[in-house]
Amino acid sequence: MSVQNTFPEEKKMTVIFRMEPGSLGPDGAEYVEEFCEFAQTQLRASSEYYLNWFIVPRYDKSLAEMKYQLGDKVLNKEQATKYLGMFGENYAHFEDQLEDHLEAIINQYFGR
Repeated sequence: MSVQNTFPEEKKMTVIFRMEPGSLGPDGAEYVEEFCEFAQTQLRASSEYYLNWFIVPRYDKSLAEMKYQLGDKVLNKEQATKYLGMFGENYAHFEDQLEDHLEAIINQYFGR
C-alpha cells in the first residue's frame, strides 16, 4: 500500500485558496464558483499526498488569499513553511507551483 493511501487525513495540511472572481476576467463573477469546483478537482488529482485542497471564491477581500490548517488549527506562514519542509518542499517553490497550476487550470477551463 502506498504512503498516499495510508497517510492519515488528520495529519494532512489543508490549503484553502480563495480565488478572486476578477482573476477569471471581467465576467469572472458569473462562473467563479463553477471554476473553483473544477480547480479543486484538478488540484486534488495532482496534489501531494500530504495536502488537502479547498478552492473557494474570494468574495470578502478582508480574508487572506491563502489559509493553512492542520486539523482545526490555523497555521501561519512560518508553520506552513515548517510543515512543507518536513516533506522536502520549499514554501516559495510551493507558491510558484500553485500559481503555475492555477494558470494552467484557468487555461484548461477556458479551453485555451
